[in-house]
Amino acid sequence: MQAITTWWNIIAQANIFRLIRQLWRITLKHMQIVEELQNGQLGYLINQTRNALFAAVDKEMQPLDLTASQYVVVVGAIRERARTVNEYCQLVGIEAGPMSRLLDRMEAKGIVRKVRDLEDRRQVNVTLTEKGVALYPQITAAIQKVYGQLLSGFSEQEALALKHALEKMLLNARQQDL
Repeated sequence: MQAITTWWNIIAQANIFRLIRQLWRITLKHMQIVEELQNGQLGYLINQTRNALFAAVDKEMQPLDLTASQYVVVVGAIRERARTVNEYCQLVGIEAGPMSRLLDRMEAKGIVRKVRDLEDRRQVNVTLTEKGVALYPQITAAIQKVYGQLLSGFSEQEALALKHALEKMLLNARQQDL
C-alpha cells in the first residue's frame, strides 16, 4: 500500500510540475506580448492598418469621385450620425478648417448642401443632396469589397473577435480620455 501511495504522489507531483511549467510558459509568452505592445508594435500596427484601409477605400471610391473622408461624410449623413460641420469633424477626425474645405468640394460636386442654422447662425448644417443619397448603395458595395479584401483569411469568429477587440479598445481609450 505504501508503494502505491508513493507512486501516486510521484505522479501527482509530476502533473503539478507539468502544470507549473505550462503556466510559466504562458506567463513568459504573456510578458513577451506585453513587452512587444509596450515597444510600440500595437500602435504601429493599428496606424498602418488604418492607413492601408484608407488607401483601399480611396482606391475603391475613385470611380465615384470620392475620397475615404468624403465616404465617411455620406455614410454619416445617411445613418444620421452627424448634422453639423462640428459633428462631422468629430466623426471624420479632422479639424474644422480641413473639414470645411472637404465639404466645400463635396458641395461643388453636388453631393452635400451646407446651410446656416436659422436658430444659431454660428452653426452650419450639412445635408445630402439627391445625388449624395444616390451614391450610398455604390459606396456600400465598394466598402464591402474593401472589408472583404482586408478580412480575407479570417474566420467569421476571428472577424467578430477583431471587431469586439477594437470596440473595447476604443471604449477604453474614450474612458481614459486618451
